[in-house]
Amino acid sequence: MRFDYCPFCGEKTILKKIGDEGDIPYCEKCSRPLFDMFSTCVLNVVVNEYNEVLLIRQSYGDTSRYVGVAGFMKVGETPEEAGAREVLEETGLTPESVTYIDSAFYEGRDQLMLGLLAKVKKADTNISGELLEAKWFTFDEAVNTVREGSIIQRFIKSAGEKMKK
Repeated sequence: MRFDYCPFCGEKTILKKIGDEGDIPYCEKCSRPLFDMFSTCVLNVVVNEYNEVLLIRQSYGDTSRYVGVAGFMKVGETPEEAGAREVLEETGLTPESVTYIDSAFYEGRDQLMLGLLAKVKKADTNISGELLEAKWFTFDEAVNTVREGSIIQRFIKSAGEKMKK
């Protein structure tokens, strides 16, 4: 979110040089800089004990593509807690562990994507209404199934490397 108007008083902002930050929207009435805001999301690479990756197809947007289990962080959550919650909510699987992999900024939606490796026991999924399908893939299949150059593809590759160490 970029501020053309102050969210506190409604006045039009001006650009003001703020230290090393450069020109920042500023409310002269409130005497306050208004730094751009973005959403923080988690994007899970869900892996089972057979090194299979669980990918999902969502029931909205582009329903033809497989993607990772993702969602917005809630206030007060750690990334790991948010990742575990999203995996459980969307697939019915409870992660045994959730660890950080990598991060990427998704400019199309102004979202900071925190990549997580969520390890689960292989089991039948109980998908939420947000999903059409959840399906297990080998690492190589998963890399080739998701969109080329996507953030989830990068995170799957990073998870595979992390698991080799």
